[in-house]
Amino acid sequence: MQVVSLYRHPIKSFPAEPCDALEIDTNGRVTGDRVLGFRFDDAGPPNDVKWRRKTWFASLQHTPALALLRCGYDSATRRAWIKFLDSDELVEGSIDEPGDRLRFEHHLNRWYAELDGTPFAMGRRKLPLRLVGNGTDGRFHDTSAGLTTLHSRESLSDLAKAAGMSAISELRFRSNIAIEGCDPWEEFGWIGRKIRIGEVDFKVRKTVVRCLATHVDPASGARDIDVMGTLTRIIGQDEPQFAVSLKAQNSGTIRIGDEVAVM
Repeated sequence: MQVVSLYRHPIKSFPAEPCDALEIDTNGRVTGDRVLGFRFDDAGPPNDVKWRRKTWFASLQHTPALALLRCGYDSATRRAWIKFLDSDELVEGSIDEPGDRLRFEHHLNRWYAELDGTPFAMGRRKLPLRLVGNGTDGRFHDTSAGLTTLHSRESLSDLAKAAGMSAISELRFRSNIAIEGCDPWEEFGWIGRKIRIGEVDFKVRKTVVRCLATHVDPASGARDIDVMGTLTRIIGQDEPQFAVSLKAQNSGTIRIGDEVAVM
């Protein structure tokens, strides 16, 4: 088995940033992953960065159009960028400059306020969305543990077959690591075991229960496949699960092509 793709998500629930390598820091988290987020104003002041559920953030779960954005973050220079594909507008700047952070907020809020069906449009949350996070600490994962996630391409292919599709983009699932070379769903059998990927040892903690974000086509920003229903009704899972979460045991680097060894 080997690593075939790596991803990080600098801004919570925004599209993935493909990587040739991932660094696992001394806290056991992917460097630069979920280090920023756009949080609703009624979630609290921007300097309060304690963990909160994703419903308090601009999230694919309730705002499929977020798939129409592209973003990136350079951990060394601490500069970020967001591109709005529907207008070809590009916003970039330093997350350490208050003026640049305000520009990010201004452009995103202007775009977000025009969308239908969002928590704001339905009166459930308040704008403006505030840019939160220091660009270093990965505080904005779906769970407070901030685990690394992994799926196999074989499981992805089996899911596509069950859904009657020739292929399904793995970007729907927002994993950090995609591997090849195992049987479909084999990774579910690794719960409680240790695996080694590149320089890093992990303990496989649990399967990942999925939400409506997986129904969104990463290319169009529209909900087009009932992934949750396919996992439960067709594949027969009790809960809709795809990918597993990993707890890193040490820091180090993971690269595309690295062997995956189950211990």
